[in-house]
Amino acid sequence: MSLPILPIECFDNILFFLDNKSLYKCLFVNRYYCKATIPIIWRNPFIKQFSISISRSLIKTLLACLNEDEISSLIPCVIKFNIKPPLFEYVRFIKKLNHDCCVEHIEQFIKSLPELLSGNDYTNCREKLIHSIYNMIIQRSSFLEEFELNVAQKGYVDLPKPSIFTTYEPGFKNLSSLTIFSLDLISNDTKRKNTTKFLNIIPTFCNGIVNIELWIKFLNGIYVKQYMDIIKFQPLKRIFMYINNCEKISFNLGLEFRSETLKELILDSLDFKYIDLSFISKLKCLELLEFLYCKGFNHCEVQSESKLHLKEFKLWYCTTGTPMEEIISYLCNESLLKLALSYVTPKAAETVKEYCPNVSSLCIQICSDSVIPFICELRSLKVLNIGSDNGIDMSSLVKSLGNHLTSVEYLFFDFNIDLPSFIYFTNYCKANLKKWIITLDNNSLSKEYLLYVNNFQKVHNSLKEFGINKYRYNWTDEELEIVDMLKNQGINVVTSGELDLFH
Repeated sequence: MSLPILPIECFDNILFFLDNKSLYKCLFVNRYYCKATIPIIWRNPFIKQFSISISRSLIKTLLACLNEDEISSLIPCVIKFNIKPPLFEYVRFIKKLNHDCCVEHIEQFIKSLPELLSGNDYTNCREKLIHSIYNMIIQRSSFLEEFELNVAQKGYVDLPKPSIFTTYEPGFKNLSSLTIFSLDLISNDTKRKNTTKFLNIIPTFCNGIVNIELWIKFLNGIYVKQYMDIIKFQPLKRIFMYINNCEKISFNLGLEFRSETLKELILDSLDFKYIDLSFISKLKCLELLEFLYCKGFNHCEVQSESKLHLKEFKLWYCTTGTPMEEIISYLCNESLLKLALSYVTPKAAETVKEYCPNVSSLCIQICSDSVIPFICELRSLKVLNIGSDNGIDMSSLVKSLGNHLTSVEYLFFDFNIDLPSFIYFTNYCKANLKKWIITLDNNSLSKEYLLYVNNFQKVHNSLKEFGINKYRYNWTDEELEIVDMLKNQGINVVTSGELDLFH
């Protein structure tokens, strides 16, 4: 076989974008493709796709990788082993381990056994398989980076004994990402005692966790220590935290400990009436900050004593007594490049224009079409995703965009647009759009819209992609003729299932 044109590193990067179905086809092209594809397929083998056939194949392949001592520990489980050695040492390539998916695949595999186990035999076999597979992964994988567990999962099965995580190196020592659902259910629960011990080990055993996602249904003082030590001792660069409810006492999340490392912070559904937000001013390296569905800003100190240098900021459907324009002026400045806001008023839009002149990407839900002139004066703006609340005259909004839009290259109308307004926009818009997505209801025919896109392209000759966001869509023969006409002009025309929406 002739030498590959691309280096293996470049080839890996290309394969990384393929889905599993396409990757499996690559296995049968030739040996070079096979060797390049196997590590990608086995990066995350415990996917959320359960069936007896898939689980049986996955677990049997893993069992084929066991050594004699490991096999002997499973003899009581009445499992027939494939003595044929595997083509690859698949376990070496595992980078992501989802505990709940791993357990589910093991349970599906047990159901496939010729003599279906039940009662204590079933539980014993499951525990032995979990222990053996974890032991093998931790012992042999040199790439393990991500770990995820959902403590609230129905029928949650506890982790293996904590010693299994610390016996071999690197094992979990090089873990870089940790995701925990329902952290508040762990403490003082005998069914989750190994999980609790695991979390107590992680802060000091690992040395490089840079990403953590915590989902907490109810936060109180007992559970704060469960994650505080991780925040203190790990060099976190990204934190996502969801807290649905909390005890009515004051909390300090301890994020000031990460003032030298934290670059991305996403807070979802937090109530700042009880959670101190003053730590924000201390996060000197922060580049991305998102508040999603939060409340209670009027009860906290938002103002930053030392200006942050955010590149991305999102304030999305938050209930706040503090005016949006004040939050923007406190947290944002000329360093900001990407902004997402809901309930944008003219006053807030004017503040964005004043404090964030270099914004290049904007996603907004607006309350009035008088917002449009302010955002269109942002000369650096290239990406605009625009929606609105019900009750606004959308035809007026679209016409205002047609009159004022100049610099934007990527435009997404996240609302139903009527044909007369669309015609006006195509006739008067001065912006040389490269990518344009519109939203239509299911009763709208696309033929006329496509014709006016064709007219727009004849004038601007800039459009590379046009998309129609519609719940159900099939082209008519007439529409297909116009689509072909647009494609001949170099425009890629896509519908809902193919859209790559920008936010």
